[in-house]
Amino acid sequence: MRQGSPPNYRLSILVVDDDAMVRTVLVEYLVSFGFKNILQAKNVPQAIKYLQDPKVLIDIILSDWEMPGAKGLELLKVVRKSVHRKNTPFIMITSQESIERFKITQAAQWRVTEYMVKPFTSDLLRMRIWKVMNWIDEIEDEAI
Repeated sequence: MRQGSPPNYRLSILVVDDDAMVRTVLVEYLVSFGFKNILQAKNVPQAIKYLQDPKVLIDIILSDWEMPGAKGLELLKVVRKSVHRKNTPFIMITSQESIERFKITQAAQWRVTEYMVKPFTSDLLRMRIWKVMNWIDEIEDEAI
């Protein structure tokens, strides 16, 4: 994969995870990729506030599945039902302990763009982002 800044480092990314440490790691990865506009939400209601504000630019969403209260699937549903946000690329992140096959089926019904299982490497995250943003030609090794 090509090193350095992504093809469009000005994109705005929303990171949603109840675990502050996971959010920090995701943000550190994103910054290392060259992204600068990163919003963080610790739960679905906070993320929805960002989504409902038409002044807030969100080009891609990275969301945990398992969070107290509303889950990542509920956030995905809100995004897909939104007139203005329905086509926003959405990467769902979940842990291995969960019922993955069932989750993947549910997320696919709501047009999740990509799906990742924890733990994951920065390279895997970068490949997923490049894939959903159609920057696939930026990846030298196309074995995703």
